Amino acid sequence: MTDTVRPAEEVVADVAERLVGYVVRYEAERDSRAVFAYLYLQLTRSLATALSVGDPVFRDPSWVADLAENLAGEYFAASDAMDTWAATSGTTQQSPVAPEELPDTVPEPWREVFAAISGGRSYVLEDALFSMMAHITYDLPVAMRRMAATSDVANHIADFHQMNDVLGRAIDFVQDDLASRYCWWLADLDRIVARNDELLSNYGIRVSRGMAWFNFSRLTDPAAAEDAERSIRTSTGAFIRQVREPDWWALRAVTRAGRLLVPERRRWPSAGSIP
Repeated sequence: MTDTVRPAEEVVADVAERLVGYVVRYEAERDSRAVFAYLYLQLTRSLATALSVGDPVFRDPSWVADLAENLAGEYFAASDAMDTWAATSGTTQQSPVAPEELPDTVPEPWREVFAAISGGRSYVLEDALFSMMAHITYDLPVAMRRMAATSDVANHIADFHQMNDVLGRAIDFVQDDLASRYCWWLADLDRIVARNDELLSNYGIRVSRGMAWFNFSRLTDPAAAEDAERSIRTSTGAFIRQVREPDWWALRAVTRAGRLLVPERRRWPSAGSIP
């Protein structure tokens, strides 16, 4: 008797279903992490649909599903570690924290993200951008390195780029969906983050995931692994600081003034209203 191989679309759909639980919980708690969880949910659903209808045609759908599952595992582990620490420390999402206060069980990029969006100090666009940065630049190469221990990841680059096509095509719709769900003025907030929202675009998805593949290759090269590890650990924090405190003094002054003048204008949907 042989084990039944589950269809790839079912595996990815299960990842999406698990993400629903995070969205529902974070929204109920008025937790800023809901924004990225919802974005991630919709992108994962887009991938599940693509696998279901066969457009595009992946060479190895099971590998695509495996990557989606492993990548989500990195996100779930970081989020759960943060929740465990918050529960034991009595910290809530409304409590501002610094990255150094968070435990080592949370990867460094996610510590930077959680600190940046805690205490009601972030805009909806930042909640999405900062988390996306950590997930793509850190979680993705780490997940592929983990998979490389048991499979030849490098031979699946064609399917990897097909995934980029699916996610890239979906991102414009997802950004509009975020605006209607959490902040009708999301486009206006581009000015506050100094036009750093390219990551949430078709082009940005492709470029950032391409860089993640490059860093995965470096992680598996003994001569480059140390530099690659340092790079993926620190890039998210550097990005957050560049958004919050740009190097150019004039842009930094404008950004600070904008944050003082423009309220966060966040809204929360009705409990459990996941489309």
